[in-house]
Amino acid sequence: MRRAAWMIALIWPIALLWGCAMTAPEMPKSETSPPERFVAQEILQSLSSAKDAGVAGVRWWEGFNDPVLNELVSTSIQNNFQIAAVAARVKEARALLQLSEAGDSLLVELDAEVSGQKSDRNNNTPNNSGSNNARDERSALLGLGFILPIDLAGRVEQEVRAAAANLMAEQAGLRAQIIETSTAVAQEYLSLRGNQKQLAMLRESVGLQEKTLAIVQARFESGLSPELDVRRAETSVENLRASIAPLQQALQDSRHRLATLSGQFPGAYEQLLRPEGELPEYGLGIPASVPFQVIQARPDVQLAQARFAQAAADVGVAQADFYPSIELMANIQIGSTAINSNPATSILIGSLAALLNQVVYDGGARDARLNAAMARAEGALAEYEQVLRVVTQEVENSLTAIDSSASRQTALGKAVVSSKRSFEQADALYQLGLVSFLDVVDAQRVYANAEQALATEQTNYATLIAGLFRALGVQS
Repeated sequence: MRRAAWMIALIWPIALLWGCAMTAPEMPKSETSPPERFVAQEILQSLSSAKDAGVAGVRWWEGFNDPVLNELVSTSIQNNFQIAAVAARVKEARALLQLSEAGDSLLVELDAEVSGQKSDRNNNTPNNSGSNNARDERSALLGLGFILPIDLAGRVEQEVRAAAANLMAEQAGLRAQIIETSTAVAQEYLSLRGNQKQLAMLRESVGLQEKTLAIVQARFESGLSPELDVRRAETSVENLRASIAPLQQALQDSRHRLATLSGQFPGAYEQLLRPEGELPEYGLGIPASVPFQVIQARPDVQLAQARFAQAAADVGVAQADFYPSIELMANIQIGSTAINSNPATSILIGSLAALLNQVVYDGGARDARLNAAMARAEGALAEYEQVLRVVTQEVENSLTAIDSSASRQTALGKAVVSSKRSFEQADALYQLGLVSFLDVVDAQRVYANAEQALATEQTNYATLIAGLFRALGVQS
């Protein structure tokens, strides 16, 4: 014990003197404070108080009150392979944290050796006295070694901090992937239902114009209308019918993407999603958050914070390279050895040592590693600052887009009412011979376009609501 104390007393001042000679660089810090409220805070407040059914919670998609949507989102969270890949990285990061925590633990090694040797110095020929010079030597040895690293520079502590920050980053990445996937499923499903609605309206418009075409053909055959009116009616019908195929393709693409997002192959949801369904309307209020609350909730902000913490810990690891590394080593060996028929001799060997390793000159490699770690920390801080601004921008843009969509729906609703009335009047006047067929076709086209535009905007509004939850960082 006195020998060990002597070695530590010799090594400790050397390490302290070396540490005093090393000046730690100053780490960059964030001085950003988020704004107290969003520019569009009043819009968010109105969305929060617009519904009497309550405010959306964690499972925000249930506010659409659509069982099919609920099933799709739940299935995608369970089976999506991107989520599974990020979850695997979380497991890896947790294992790496455990590995780093074992960096300064006592290492115990056990070894055993058994050997035997037989030799005959006179080629197995008896000497004159009749005795045999054969030598039969047997030995067995069991050893127990101990190695204890002395972390004077705090390297292991910094490595643990870096590993813990990496785990936090991967966990934040998992939450971000879950939000991204659930939002993508909801938006794709809402687009599908909206396109189904538009397709149904388009087919109604085609059927309406086919009836008009039949009337025109009857009038032409009776000599009451020129052939020009027939050709115009046919053109109008075929132009509308040509718009059906792109909508059908969009519906098929949506079914395929929803299957992929849910961990299935395309075609898995044909029976579930091919039947027409209503475009669901969101029935709950939106949480009225302020920028500070959104920043705390957003997993991408948490990820950026964790990456900066990891980079800062890496700076500490690089600084530790300037300090000496010390290991205390002890070894105990016990055994026995026997020669010929003589009694076995017991063996007990003990040793205690200390290893001091210090790099005196490395051509500037340690300085370069430290400078690189500092640069990574500066970059991580800059990325964190940028994320804060992008987050608030996404919320602002989502809110203004929702407000714009609501205003547009109001105007389009009025346009649908007036265009429908205009078409009905034009059709009645045409049958009385008071207006030309061109007026009827034009009124019918305006009415169909107004209906399609309103349906498109209603779909857009629903997907914007889903996107707002992603912007607000509402987690699944």
